[in-house]
Amino acid sequence: MKKIILSLMLVVTMLTGVVATTGAVYADDEGSGGCGGSTAFFGLRPWYEGLTTNINGKCEIKTPTQDELPTFVWKIVLNILIDLSVLVGYIAVIMVAWGGYLYMFSRGLPDRAERGKKTLIAATVGLLISIFASVIMNTIMTILGAS
Repeated sequence: MKKIILSLMLVVTMLTGVVATTGAVYADDEGSGGCGGSTAFFGLRPWYEGLTTNINGKCEIKTPTQDELPTFVWKIVLNILIDLSVLVGYIAVIMVAWGGYLYMFSRGLPDRAERGKKTLIAATVGLLISIFASVIMNTIMTILGAS
C-alpha cells in the first residue's frame, strides 16, 4: 500500500511540472511585425522560433538575404538543440525519480541501494549538463539576436 501511495505521489508531482510548462508562450520577437510569440508544447520551441515576420498581414518565415543566411541557419540549429536539451532535462528528472525510488525501496540490500545511488548520481550529472547546455545555447541565441 505504501508503494502505491508513493508511486501516485511521484506521478502527480511529475505531472504538475509538465502541466506548468505546457502553457508557456514565448515573448514577441523584436522586428517580427506583430507575429505574436509561438506557443510552446511541453516547453519545446518550434524550429522556426525567431524567424517569422508579418508579410502582407500573414506571419511567415522571412527569406534570408545572402548576408543573413548564416544567422538564419544557426537560429534553426540552436532552436533544435534547445529542444533536445529540454528533452534531456525531462529524461534526467524522470531518472532522478527512478533512482530515488530504487534507493528507497532497496529493502536493506546493499547491491540495490548501490544501484539506486548510481542512478541518482548519473541522473543528477545529466541534469546539470542539460541546464548548463541550455544556458550556453540561450547565450548564443542572444548574441545572434534571436532572443
